[in-house]
Amino acid sequence: MPALTPDNLTIETFEARMSLRRRMFGRSGVSVAALSASRDLAPFVRESVHTCLACESSEICAAWLDSASTHTGVPAFCANRQLIRKLAKEDPDVPSVP
Repeated sequence: MPALTPDNLTIETFEARMSLRRRMFGRSGVSVAALSASRDLAPFVRESVHTCLACESSEICAAWLDSASTHTGVPAFCANRQLIRKLAKEDPDVPSVP
């Protein structure tokens, strides 16, 4: 699916994209809720939402997440990869995220 724009954004497409975003964070072991307890993550959350909405790899992302039980780390195609890796380093409970 292409990047979401005002022309193709619906509640359903927004929710589907945010589901992928939550799943990717969850798969990496990063808990935004846990990290939020110790600092304000609003800028990071906003960035990750905007990045995910602009991403053109949602179909690849969904397929990867559906089969990711054998995958580790954050895939190179993920537009939020650097942010997830940064947050993982700040969370002592997350194992090293490649």
